[in-house]
Amino acid sequence: MSEPPQNPQPGDDDRTDSDAPGPDLAKTPEGEAPAADRPPPYQGVYGAAPGQQPPAYGQPAPPHPGPAGPPGAASHPGQQPYGVPPQGQPAYGPPGYGPPPGYGSPQDMLAGRWARLGAAILDSLILAVLAVPVMLAAIRWDRFGEIVESGEPITDPMEIYNIPVLLTGYVIVFLIGFGYYTFTQVRWGQTLGKRACGIRLVTAADQSAVSWGQVAGRQAFVYAISILTVIANFAVPTASFVVSLLGLMDNAWILWDPRRQALHDKVAGTIVVKVTPWTTDPYAKS
Repeated sequence: MSEPPQNPQPGDDDRTDSDAPGPDLAKTPEGEAPAADRPPPYQGVYGAAPGQQPPAYGQPAPPHPGPAGPPGAASHPGQQPYGVPPQGQPAYGPPGYGPPPGYGSPQDMLAGRWARLGAAILDSLILAVLAVPVMLAAIRWDRFGEIVESGEPITDPMEIYNIPVLLTGYVIVFLIGFGYYTFTQVRWGQTLGKRACGIRLVTAADQSAVSWGQVAGRQAFVYAISILTVIANFAVPTASFVVSLLGLMDNAWILWDPRRQALHDKVAGTIVVKVTPWTTDPYAKS
């Protein structure tokens, strides 16, 4: 009886490619990656980019070539270049210094109407300290006493005033007020009222310091209306309303004027602006 055939052992010709160990795997030490998976060794020179000569001893390495473009250009699309302000925003010097976003335009730098009104009221109160004693000194106290004792009505308010003394007092107050407004605004661009409200008088052309002629003409226009009002009250009381209306229009002009100029500002070529940390003071002495 014949024996069953033994399991045949595959010969060299019967082995598949996957069963045969490759020559590189057979020679690769244990724990190391196959030679086919290793990166090739660095062929350049340390300290220089590919294609550049190495720096000399003691010299810094040349900068790595970046994307083509002018200095300060962005390295990525959509990135804002360093040191270049966004479009439409002026550069204000060091970072963090300048007006808040949305401020700094010519219209934003104009003094507010309430600030101008507050400054005018404060300056009027300061000058009233001088005007009140003049008014009191011009009263005819003897005539005033007779009217009070008799109980007769006062038909003419000017009857109880000493007119020469009153006019002299008005002249003195006007001169003091004219000197107050002129000197303070030529020297600092601010009266005490403007300083308290944070506003300043400058030229309308280039926002520089105003001249003596500008301030004198500006104040002369204001006082001319006041003097005409006083004269009208004495000479033609019915015409005083017309002159007073002119004075009202002078100050009310800032309500609709695009540069917030009163009539006396237009006559003198001046505007009133805000005092801010990021604007130059044209009155500062170097």
